[in-house]
Amino acid sequence: MNIGGLARQHQIHGVQPVLPVADVQEAATWFCRTLGFELDFLHGDPPLHGRVKLGDGSWGAPIYIHLSHRPSPVHGGAEIRLHVGHDIDGLHRHVLACGAKVLQAPTDQPWGLREMVVEGPAGHLLVLGAEMHAQPASELPRPVIAG
Repeated sequence: MNIGGLARQHQIHGVQPVLPVADVQEAATWFCRTLGFELDFLHGDPPLHGRVKLGDGSWGAPIYIHLSHRPSPVHGGAEIRLHVGHDIDGLHRHVLACGAKVLQAPTDQPWGLREMVVEGPAGHLLVLGAEMHAQPASELPRPVIAG
């Protein structure tokens, strides 16, 4: 059996990274406030595990990030790349206004992406990248609402 056939047979899909964090509730709040995620669930009191979700499938596959409590100090280590469809510069302004630590402002990369790097909870790196030709939200066509 070829490898691709095995994945198709079992419908293996979606990647959901697990980030170790000292405070699951605080990390979930950071993702919601800073990047617009929604809280999917928290487990335990205080929470020992949780998951945040971004998107509903209307503009791409939803993103899920698990947050798992680690009692010892956590020092990052994970790098997660997220695709930004429009206006990475506007997102950069929002992230700064939320007080997040931006390690690299939006920068055009030779591989065709405009990327910024944000330090997430527990020092995890979030690399947000947009196609360099992506339009700012203010330049996108406005939806027509039938009346």
